[in-house]
Amino acid sequence: MSAQDNDSGTRAEGAASSTSALKWVVIAILALVAIYGWQQKTSAEAQVSALQGEVASLQKAVDDAADVRKSSQDEIDRLKSAVSDAQRQADESKADVSTAMAKVSELDNKAGTLTKENDDLKAKLQGAAEEMKAKLAAAEDATNKVKAELEAANKAKADAESAASALRGEIDSLKGQIATLQKDLEAAKAAAQSATPAAPATPTP
Repeated sequence: MSAQDNDSGTRAEGAASSTSALKWVVIAILALVAIYGWQQKTSAEAQVSALQGEVASLQKAVDDAADVRKSSQDEIDRLKSAVSDAQRQADESKADVSTAMAKVSELDNKAGTLTKENDDLKAKLQGAAEEMKAKLAAAEDATNKVKAELEAANKAKADAESAASALRGEIDSLKGQIATLQKDLEAAKAAAQSATPAAPATPTP
């Protein structure tokens, strides 16, 4: 009996010792788990805090992006308005260019017509100039002929005046001679009458 009791006591002590050791092991494991869990909690809290910071940063980035998007949209609207104004001005410019081109075409046509009329006038003027030259040449020839005829007439007049002067001298001389002859004839008649008074008068021829 003693031996059995001793074995039972030993076993009981061994079991108690094993239970105590197991308890301490469990406690140690739980402590480790608690420490690991605390560390994990602390790490998770840090990660959550970091994530919250990232979320806040992302939210700020989103807000900034929204502001940028609004600014961009305003700029886009402004650019669209500017493009619309530019397009309107371009359309007006096109209309002005079209009107100007029509004016240019009209002026070109008028210029062509005026050029043709000018060419016609130049041709007529040249023809008139040639005709005038011919008429002037003919008039010059006629003038030269008239001058020659006038010179000849003047010479003939001078010759005629000289001849007339000579004839007048001859006529005057003849008149003097006739007057002298008439005096001589009258004297002869008077002498004849005084010489023969009874004789009938003879008619003078």
